[in-house]
Amino acid sequence: MAVTLPANTQVYLNAIAARRTLYELKPELPADVTLENIQQVVQSIIKNTPTALNSQENRAIILIGDAHKKVWDHVVKAIPGENGKKRPTSARDEAYGCVIFFTEQNTVKKFQQDYPAAASAFPVAASHTTGAVQINSWTALETLGLGCHLQHYNDAVREALNNYKIPESWTVNSQLSFGIPIKSAGPKLFIENPVTIFK
Repeated sequence: MAVTLPANTQVYLNAIAARRTLYELKPELPADVTLENIQQVVQSIIKNTPTALNSQENRAIILIGDAHKKVWDHVVKAIPGENGKKRPTSARDEAYGCVIFFTEQNTVKKFQQDYPAAASAFPVAASHTTGAVQINSWTALETLGLGCHLQHYNDAVREALNNYKIPESWTVNSQLSFGIPIKSAGPKLFIENPVTIFK
């Protein structure tokens, strides 16, 4: 039996359902979207996504233009074999830019020192919260009319960022490439995976 949800809840769920991996992009922004809009979205999500004991270890930067192309060109050159170069080449040439997500490891280590009984939990919690930041950002950017795909060329991206003033304690978690989608995603198949209520 279908349940009617409040309108705000349904809008939120619709946004989650609409978030899809879109590889075919144009290196442009929608007419009514600015780079500052993207920055504001990511900044708000980093600020408001919960972290263990409010540790706030999530970080991000946005790459566009030459910076975006140079980082992805480094990734392309670092991948052996032609088959592995397809996705980073697409990110370099077809995306307008990308968001790089990091964890500030010095913050994680400080909380491990301050709360030794829970020290082993902080790296796990940090991995959970960066995942939340990434998916929240991806969903929000798609509500702006952007197409996105999430990549994990972390070591090569970290090397490419050596020319920028990124603290060494920031570990790279992922790269969210974005641009104008050329076409929508195809149908998605779902398994039966019901959520059960026990009383």
